[in-house]
Amino acid sequence: MYMLSNGRDPGIFVGAVVWLLLSCSFSSAVESDINCLKSLKATLQDPLGYLNSSWDFNNNTEGFICNFLGIECWHPHESKVLNIKLSDLGLKGPFPHGIANCTSLTGLDLSSNKLSGPLPEDIGRIISFITTLDLSSNSFSGQIPTNITNCSYLNVLKLDSNQFTGNIPLGIGQLGRMKSFSVANNQLSGPVPDFGNNSGITAESYANNAGLCGKLLNPCRGAQKKSNSVVIVAAGVGGATFAALVVIFALVFLMRRVSAKKKEEDPEGNKWAKSLKKTKAVKASYYRAYLLETN
Repeated sequence: MYMLSNGRDPGIFVGAVVWLLLSCSFSSAVESDINCLKSLKATLQDPLGYLNSSWDFNNNTEGFICNFLGIECWHPHESKVLNIKLSDLGLKGPFPHGIANCTSLTGLDLSSNKLSGPLPEDIGRIISFITTLDLSSNSFSGQIPTNITNCSYLNVLKLDSNQFTGNIPLGIGQLGRMKSFSVANNQLSGPVPDFGNNSGITAESYANNAGLCGKLLNPCRGAQKKSNSVVIVAAGVGGATFAALVVIFALVFLMRRVSAKKKEEDPEGNKWAKSLKKTKAVKASYYRAYLLETN
């Protein structure tokens, strides 16, 4: 076995380097999640004091943030946040952008608070690995960002009982993992996403949005007008075809009547030709008699 110049085992040296790199990576990940929660606490107003009394960042023990109210970690002794559940705490403020620092987050529940303002346009980047997002029963407004369709791991999306306006991004219907979806009790309009035969999405998912239309709801006006136009055009073409056939049948019938009438007047069909032939025969006999007399 080869030894380093200082007499130490090279295997021990390599192991130490690997352990150091992993430790630095782990420390960096832990620091990121701690910063995530610090940003969350700084962004949200906490008039009832739930976060202020529980979220103490002066503790430096390993996995200390896992004991915070509403925080679930991947492992009790590792400061890697798995879920954030802060429902019904009277919290106020905008959507917390700092959530992006919780890089291993899979669930976010901020429902039944007093959060307001628009959702970030790049929400798909901020919570890219999220599987459950519940922002229901708040006062979020504006349009639902199209970028939310980049959250390809979403199983549950609850945006009901807010003040969202505009259209629902149709790409949400292409999120194949979706099991539960609700935008009820908003001010949304336009066509709804098509989730195929997903039994977890029903008409109740869109309730109390007077402007919504499409599958499970009333047909959209544009589609209805298009359908009516097709019916009108088809009826027009059918009517024109029927009229043309009537005219053709009438002409054929008339021509047959005329032909039959002519046949009755001239059963043999050659009356005029025979008359002309008789006239010529009479003239010829007169001419022969005249020649005999003169000779």
